[in-house]
Amino acid sequence: MLVAWLPAALLPYSVWWLVPAMVVIDYGLQSVHVINQHLLYQVRPEARSRLTAGYMLLHSAGCGAGAIASTVGYDHGGWPAVCLLGAATSLAALGYWWAAARR
Repeated sequence: MLVAWLPAALLPYSVWWLVPAMVVIDYGLQSVHVINQHLLYQVRPEARSRLTAGYMLLHSAGCGAGAIASTVGYDHGGWPAVCLLGAATSLAALGYWWAAARR
């Protein structure tokens, strides 16, 4: 998803950059979502419904926070600020994954 923010940042120059950016971002987000649920269900398989409820609650809260942050970013810095925020969020997630994998 981190790489997809480059074509997204080029959107003001051509609308055709929207297609690869959104396809890669959507594929990455769906992949992370499925992997997260798979890992979560391995913790306590008998509690799937409760784990799903908690996961989806936090997922929705994160989506809401991202929507607010991107709106504020767009208000202050336009589309480049939104792309920078998206890339920074993707980089932070990648850094967290890398640190957790090393443990």
